[in-house]
Amino acid sequence: MAKDGIGRPRDVTSEDVLTAFDDVDKPVATGTLLAGLLDVSKQTVLRRLQELEEEGQVERWKVGSRAVVWWPTDES
Repeated sequence: MAKDGIGRPRDVTSEDVLTAFDDVDKPVATGTLLAGLLDVSKQTVLRRLQELEEEGQVERWKVGSRAVVWWPTDES
């Protein structure tokens, strides 16, 4: 398992999250969907998605009061 900056093992890497988008048959995905595909918690996936967003590899859109969808950018 990869480690984060604190030295704690990661359940899933940012690369794992990017790869999971390949298994989604839609142009966007939710954190819940990606977490299910990767068999990890939604919070874990959201942390990786936020890292990827900071790096410009994914984008997000808030589509409802609590609903957010994510998609990989052309650069990823």
